[in-house]
Amino acid sequence: MPSKKSDDLDKIGYEDAVSELEEILEELEGDDIDVDKLAERVKRASDLVKACRDRIAAAKLHVERVVAEVDDK
Repeated sequence: MPSKKSDDLDKIGYEDAVSELEEILEELEGDDIDVDKLAERVKRASDLVKACRDRIAAAKLHVERVVAEVDDK
């Protein structure tokens, strides 16, 4: 069964995703990370990075459309 966090990637905001990535990075940099959780945390980080990239691409497209509309007027 997927975790709640894996289900929320389409809903998580960019700022929240970056914040969670920073938390994961701190965990990974620590000496006491549970090896059993390591792969899970790296996968979550990968998913968050993809979500952030998707948000940036969507924002870029939106800005380009708005600018094109302004240029057409």
